[in-house]
Amino acid sequence: MYGYGRREFQLMLLRRMADYQPERVARAVAEVGATQGQYRAAHNRWQSMLRATRAPRGLALYAAVLGPPEDREAIEFGDVTVTACRWRLAALWPDLRWQALVGEADVVLEAALVRPDAVPELPPVPELRPWTCVIGDVTRRWPDARQIDPDVPTRWLVEVDQSEVTWRLWFVHGLLQLVAPESGG
Repeated sequence: MYGYGRREFQLMLLRRMADYQPERVARAVAEVGATQGQYRAAHNRWQSMLRATRAPRGLALYAAVLGPPEDREAIEFGDVTVTACRWRLAALWPDLRWQALVGEADVVLEAALVRPDAVPELPPVPELRPWTCVIGDVTRRWPDARQIDPDVPTRWLVEVDQSEVTWRLWFVHGLLQLVAPESGG
């Protein structure tokens, strides 16, 4: 989309992260050289594109903003095969990729930040820090982790039992934002 590219897309991702990490987001906005007005405008424009009747839909919207996917991979879920399309978002998250899981008719079923390479060594859950891991890192490290859809777009919850405590890990766009014991989430 004219005037809306990877920089603006990353600013849009930051908007919901600010609900949990406002100081970190403020630093990230400055790091990409954006003003608060540009940051807000990027979020508002994305929301407008999602609702506009004449804007591209599904995979076409991501391709219009981010360019063609840099990587495609077929992934099987039971009887269904989806395509994982990935893009590099180097400015803020150089080791991560934006991934859209695409089904029939290029409908985007799910989209989030993912790690394309090996999972980093993760400390015990209470020592995890915001923006250090994605959902896939946690579920590979702790296979018994429970994923919970909090019914809020862009957010995801993972619960991990460790040291007789259930820890709640909140993610926005797939990136860790907050770790708290179950009673304190």
